[in-house]
Amino acid sequence: MASTQDQAAAQDAALCEGLMRRICDDLGMFLDRPLSIESVQAARSVNKVAGERSVHIAFKFGVTIDGVAQHGAMLVPLADAISFACYLMMMTDEVVTSRRKEKELDRAQKDAMVEVCNLVGGSIDGALRDMFQKRVSARSEGCQGMRPGAAPAFERVSGVELTVCRAKVKLHTFPSFEMLLMLPAIPPEAPNAA
Repeated sequence: MASTQDQAAAQDAALCEGLMRRICDDLGMFLDRPLSIESVQAARSVNKVAGERSVHIAFKFGVTIDGVAQHGAMLVPLADAISFACYLMMMTDEVVTSRRKEKELDRAQKDAMVEVCNLVGGSIDGALRDMFQKRVSARSEGCQGMRPGAAPAFERVSGVELTVCRAKVKLHTFPSFEMLLMLPAIPPEAPNAA
């Protein structure tokens, strides 16, 4: 039994590292700013997790595993999500620095945030298809603002644990922050699967 748990933990660690690396590489390219990973941790949870101490933006996505539709989300603190949106709109570092303090998003920022969500969904899809021989895919499902301590709204399949990835990342010259990603735990491929 311990061997199966060890295998699941190793799979989760590789999954989280691969997903976060792909997301950060792709976003960094589109934002034209470095988005570097300082650390990644993987865990399993029976409950959705929440961003603490500040408002977060949940970039939600659907995950299809062996033909079964499920859901997940990536949580980013509001200031950093605003930075993503502003850099996507090609704003200068000075403008982004001042916009990070805002609590309300204008129409252009909301549209850019949806585009960031689409980019994240595409990165997750590409990484999952590569890692799981195309038996797992993903798609963007929009954004949601989250109060501190609130978990994002998405449907769960009963009895399916979540794989939770916690990554400490750094965008350009701004302080490091936690990017939190949760998705349904992906079972190993069935032995007789073609």
